[in-house]
Amino acid sequence: MIQWTEILIAAGAAMVVAVGIRIYRARAAARERGPAHIHEALMKRAEALADKSPFLRKVTAEFKANGHISNRQAEAVKKAIARIEAR
Repeated sequence: MIQWTEILIAAGAAMVVAVGIRIYRARAAARERGPAHIHEALMKRAEALADKSPFLRKVTAEFKANGHISNRQAEAVKKAIARIEAR
């Protein structure tokens, strides 16, 4: 007959393996992603304010699709963020 301690040990081992797999997959995905883009911090701020500006919504969608924006777009995003935060 199976004892409860054996069931708990098996469940604990399964949890440890599941967590290990999730950590491995997360680290592998981070390695594949590569280094952070130069404008990534700016785009995170823009994404937080995207509901207030159609321009920021459009640029954040482009950044998510392409993974980059031009320096001119980055300057326009900085100005748009400054305008929104000044309100």
